[in-house]
Amino acid sequence: MADQATLTTMNRPAANSSQPRGASPGDRASTAAEKQPNASTMVSNVAGFGENLLTLGELQARLTAKELVQNFQAAKTAGALGLAGFLLAVASVPIVLLGIAELLVSELAMKRGYALLSVAAAAILIAGVAMAFADSWLRRKRLGFPLSGEELTRNLNWVRTVLRYSGRFPRGH
Repeated sequence: MADQATLTTMNRPAANSSQPRGASPGDRASTAAEKQPNASTMVSNVAGFGENLLTLGELQARLTAKELVQNFQAAKTAGALGLAGFLLAVASVPIVLLGIAELLVSELAMKRGYALLSVAAAAILIAGVAMAFADSWLRRKRLGFPLSGEELTRNLNWVRTVLRYSGRFPRGH
């Protein structure tokens, strides 16, 4: 992307002079005429602005697609391993909980109902702690679209600047 300061000052005459360098006093009429935009200049400016907007949109889409691919690549392997572990854990949970409850009944002489309820309560507590750790871990990861978001903000600010100052001449002329 071109330097935005260059774009906004590129077509402006020097702010300190009331005439272009080397111009004679008789050239003032031509300078005043140059300040009045004609239809072809306006159409050209609008077309150039539209082309710039399309280019910005295309570049923004490319950056977003690139970040989407990076996010997918980062999550692909971890997601497959996580899914396999999750399925195995879910399949074994009832067996493990029932085994713990049976140990409480046989070794501590607890009633079967109390043993089952206490094991279920402990399992829910452990699951809550695990989910809190997972949430904390995911919040620290740099997923999402940080570059695309930053570039979109810059592009929108550039468009606002161009629209705000288009057709205006520098003060003092």
